[in-house]
Amino acid sequence: MAALVLAACGGGGGDSPSSGTAAQGGTTTTTTTAPPEPLLVTGLDQACSGALCGAATSASFSGSGTGIWDRTNASAASVDMQYSLSGLAGTSVSLMLTNLSNGVALLPTSLSASQLDATTVTRLSPQALTADATAEATMREIAAFNRSGWADAVKAAQPMRQTLGVLAPHATALPAPGAQKSWYHLDKTLRPATLQKQVTATDGTVVNFWVEDSQFNVANGIDLTMVDSLAAAFAGHGQIYDMLTGVGGAVWGANAYPTTVLPTGQPVDIVILNFDNDGKGYGTVGYFWGLHNLLKTADSRSNESVSLYLDSETLALGGAAGMQAMKMTMAHEGTHMQNFYRRAVLMGPSFAYDDWLEEMTAMQMEDFLSYSIDPTYNAIRDVRFPDFYRKSSYNCPLLMFTGGSATCESYSVSGSFGGFLDRQLGLAFYKDLLTRQVASSKDALDQAIRVAQPGLTFDQALMRWAVTNGSGMPAAKAPAGYGYPLRPDSGFVLPEIDPASASNAALRKLPAVVPAFLQGLGTLPLTRTATDGVYSDKVRVPAGVALSVVAY
Repeated sequence: MAALVLAACGGGGGDSPSSGTAAQGGTTTTTTTAPPEPLLVTGLDQACSGALCGAATSASFSGSGTGIWDRTNASAASVDMQYSLSGLAGTSVSLMLTNLSNGVALLPTSLSASQLDATTVTRLSPQALTADATAEATMREIAAFNRSGWADAVKAAQPMRQTLGVLAPHATALPAPGAQKSWYHLDKTLRPATLQKQVTATDGTVVNFWVEDSQFNVANGIDLTMVDSLAAAFAGHGQIYDMLTGVGGAVWGANAYPTTVLPTGQPVDIVILNFDNDGKGYGTVGYFWGLHNLLKTADSRSNESVSLYLDSETLALGGAAGMQAMKMTMAHEGTHMQNFYRRAVLMGPSFAYDDWLEEMTAMQMEDFLSYSIDPTYNAIRDVRFPDFYRKSSYNCPLLMFTGGSATCESYSVSGSFGGFLDRQLGLAFYKDLLTRQVASSKDALDQAIRVAQPGLTFDQALMRWAVTNGSGMPAAKAPAGYGYPLRPDSGFVLPEIDPASASNAALRKLPAVVPAFLQGLGTLPLTRTATDGVYSDKVRVPAGVALSVVAY
């Protein structure tokens, strides 16, 4: 466009090969050559198979199940994809554009928005772990520290060690119930707390439960019954700690930093503090901060503790839902604790996950553990997937984690994608992902997908997930490789998620306008009508973008 403007204004010189200039009687005229039309390609490929696949041929629907056809523009320029599908009488037809590149793609102005109206839904999830912008910014700072900031602190402490000589090993002092300690919190205050309960997990690890003194045995506060419930859920035989370590390994242990981080043999501390004293629950409900795994020689703020932090107001004021949220939070933040040790400390800072995969793996752990913790609840089915529809989180850059954004809610994006992969690929895939020693988060996920299902790639899995979510595909009509099917796996249960259920259908919002750009690894669903059972179209598809058509 800039080149055309320059030519039209005479700014291109006159010796451009795409313009010609003639002077007659003092008048200058300029002509330009229009850019060539994109290459025209015809037809789509059948993208599904099996009993529930309704794609009878590359151009026709069988009349039952779900038909899925697609084609990817693997060229370096936009192409026009022209196709016609028959046998679609009485079906719902959706188009899906999926950007398979990390960069943005300019969408054509010829696209029209969905023929379904966007719906405003105000129902909120009481157990969503998302936070407001300020709290989310703090969580991203913690994530950055857990990823690489801790290593900077360790490195900065090196000159001190050289000056002082080798320090004596840090002794692991095991406190007894009733012991008191002040804990450094996110707001830079020290919170006095008392050890209210001490239990021993199946593997012999001691687990301590500390409660901020101002929150214990007071009105609207924490009592010993609540602490007992948390202790049983976390450290009881076969409960959260056992499941965490059974799936992902140790939460802490031997390491190569004897004078700057905690040694092996540490207890696990669960510290219950009033995060923000706002008189209500939720918002930020828990966190793990690798800072506290360091010795004070590396960072004076450290609590010198392998510890998780829980919000007392959510627990005290949230009733049964608050207790449920705390249990899931221990599984979620326990995964961050594991990832920090397994990947950042043992493998090295370059192997720490990017935020999007760090959060996705924590939500996947919730997904696997949820039914074992509470058989009435599943973190992906009951929070992350509904949030995806509620926030209309289609056109989100998957690799850029934006937390609690109103229009691009990354917890719902990473969470629902992780839940899709869990049900399609299973626990062995998830364990492989956690331990795969690859520095690039996207490459690690791609390799784990390929190993779990030969022939399947990250791009293909992303397209299948996008098609499932974007079309609102009914669970009963989902072909193999699509949907969120029920999956019992190694003692865990992943419940079915039905995008077309009454509750999810009521939440589903589709774009009212076509955006100018399709974000990296983002998607755009568009609904259409099959006239007389035939749907024909020509869609201009940008480079690196895949077009899918779905009918059911």
